Amino acid sequence: MNKPMIKLTRRKPIWIDSQRPLTQWYSSALGQSILDRLEVQLQGSLSDVFGYQGLQIGNVAPDRDLFKGSGLHRRIILDAPGSQADIHGDVLHLPVASDTMKLVMFFNTLDFCDQPHQALREADRVLSDDGQLLIIGFNPLSAFGARHVLTGWRGNAPWNGRFYSRTRVTDWLSVLNYRVQTSDAMFIRLPIDSEGLLRRTRRLERVEPLLSGIGGLYVLLARKQTMPLTPSRRHWRRQQRPSVAVSSFARARETAAMRKSDPKTE
Repeated sequence: MNKPMIKLTRRKPIWIDSQRPLTQWYSSALGQSILDRLEVQLQGSLSDVFGYQGLQIGNVAPDRDLFKGSGLHRRIILDAPGSQADIHGDVLHLPVASDTMKLVMFFNTLDFCDQPHQALREADRVLSDDGQLLIIGFNPLSAFGARHVLTGWRGNAPWNGRFYSRTRVTDWLSVLNYRVQTSDAMFIRLPIDSEGLLRRTRRLERVEPLLSGIGGLYVLLARKQTMPLTPSRRHWRRQQRPSVAVSSFARARETAAMRKSDPKTE
């Protein structure tokens, strides 16, 4: 008698439940090494971001100011209930007014969200016109992605997340009418929680520009594009002026031709 086959499926991670174990993981030697490298990366990525306030989703690194390189006047942190944050809530239903943020940062948000499309729609809702969305995620095309495939079934953070490729995230953003400005992968060191090994392999960062596609994490910055419902008056005038000039020229030619054909005018 054949025994029924049991199919093992991974449970989709819930964002609220994953924040505490993810915060604990970032306090490890591997997590701290990533944060050190991430701070340098963000200072360059956010150097052209200006405005009044920005929203950071997830506070997995409470002792780090990830907005330090931006020109924003105010940083608001949202995290799961019971954590250290300015606002507590769920990424699927942000308790934030619409069109009020100049920047929204997803810190491993999509990796641990069971409804990534809804999370992106919420970010789009709270962003103002021409606002920017910064997404930090684990790169599946890396050593981190390999460890995710091999050990994710154990249920330990962060390997139990859903690692989405930059290509897939870019497709999602294009549906919401976002234009990707920068997309980089970083941290090519192995995902091994050993302070000594991480320190000895730090030299690999010198060749990171050549191997950035296989970095363990990616940083993607996209801008919200809002098209006006009606064309502006200035654009309309630019379109009308050539047609007026052409019509005047045509009338002049027609008048000259009539004078030549009419003998009374000679």
